[in-house]
Amino acid sequence: MANKISMNRIYDEAMEELLNVSTDLHFFYKDDDASRQILNETEDYEFKTLLSNDDDSWDYVEKGLGISGNVMLGSPSSLFGPTQIVNADAELGIALQWVSKQSSQRGVIPLTTITSTTPDNILIPIDYYFQKDKLFGEVHISLVIYLKKASRNSMRGQAKLSGTILGKLVEWVVILDGSGSTFPIVIVNEPDKPLWYVDFNFSEPLVEPFDKEYIAIYLNKAHAAFPSIQKPKTKIDQALYVEFLSGALQLILQNLMESVDWQEIQNGENCEEGSIGQVMHYFITTLNWEFDTPEKLAISIRKDLETRVKTGEM
Repeated sequence: MANKISMNRIYDEAMEELLNVSTDLHFFYKDDDASRQILNETEDYEFKTLLSNDDDSWDYVEKGLGISGNVMLGSPSSLFGPTQIVNADAELGIALQWVSKQSSQRGVIPLTTITSTTPDNILIPIDYYFQKDKLFGEVHISLVIYLKKASRNSMRGQAKLSGTILGKLVEWVVILDGSGSTFPIVIVNEPDKPLWYVDFNFSEPLVEPFDKEYIAIYLNKAHAAFPSIQKPKTKIDQALYVEFLSGALQLILQNLMESVDWQEIQNGENCEEGSIGQVMHYFITTLNWEFDTPEKLAISIRKDLETRVKTGEM
């Protein structure tokens, strides 16, 4: 398949709403006896996916990685027609695609074909195991929609080259080695809870690692604003994302500023590698944030994050 998008009609937010995609997918690994073990998923502040098992013993190089589950397309026929992504007699394909620039690996596995007569609420099963030792670093894993067979009567703007990728139904950026960017964000599904909240469970910030066991930012996918934060597309989405992340960071920092260890954290003294204190010391010494008052801290964090979002750093 050609891995590029030309000036064709593409799968966008309007198409996404019409298609009504729902997913029930998970990452897993195979144990020594070939039994499947589901991996825990957390996300860092750039929404890159961090994988782990319960005792943090999983290693991709040793155990490998798989993805399994189902994708449901609520209304596949909505993609077809003279004013839609392709005309009625065309065929679209759904495929699993992965790209790892760091390991110079890529692959595509076709999953199914949809047409204008495909029934609503079609289930697409997915079950794939990535070869061990072939990938490292960041891996972009996505479900893509592509032109499998062009229409005999394509309208202006509709793709004509078979294999043209027209968009992504869902995408993950999975970190296979390293710890990712600062703290993980834990995705929860709690209809009775707010969009986000922070949980503190640390007692020794100079020693305890900066991870979800001791400090966690919970992001609630049951909230109506969740998609705007997870995949900020508009300027309003980006502003909401900045407010979410800056508010959480300020809560964490102010909590630590009130602790007895704050002076040592500021000076970088007695902070173990990867500890909460070491990460906070990095913020203090590297980022241009002002810690004199809560007001100055709030303004400086937001200003910094807004700049990073605008320049594409986040």
